[in-house]
Amino acid sequence: MSTSAQDTASVQPSLGPSERLSIINALMAQDSIEIRDRQEAVFRLTYSVVPGLVGIAAFRVGHSDYKTVLLIAQIGVLAIYVVAFVLFRRWLAQSRACLQIREEFYKDPRLLYSEPFAPIRPIEERDRVTRFEDNALWLPFIVTLLCGLVLLAYMIVKA
Repeated sequence: MSTSAQDTASVQPSLGPSERLSIINALMAQDSIEIRDRQEAVFRLTYSVVPGLVGIAAFRVGHSDYKTVLLIAQIGVLAIYVVAFVLFRRWLAQSRACLQIREEFYKDPRLLYSEPFAPIRPIEERDRVTRFEDNALWLPFIVTLLCGLVLLAYMIVKA
């Protein structure tokens, strides 16, 4: 950036409270959308995994010569599902922490007038304390995991 451009940038007036509030509102809306998308991703993952687990178990019925490969495939799908669920939960926690950062501006309006104005900052431990729990995500996860384990047991027992 040239010196004249830096001088021009430094002379620009600071954002007023209404502009800052607009920025916070836009960021909060984006955070909310991101949270809903990540919650929905867990359900989409479940909707994809369940037919795969059932399909592998159903294929095992008529093809006993592929027993080992199908068992490995079933275990692999379950392992990928568990890892993906853990990753989605971590990403969801980060999205919730970002939303907590934005909500601080409503809890303490003095932050709107502070310099420098920093609605985007690194996540701190205090931002991870949230009043919302994503317990609804655990039900499909546990049901899918149990179904996968039952189908795995069926595949092992079925001669």
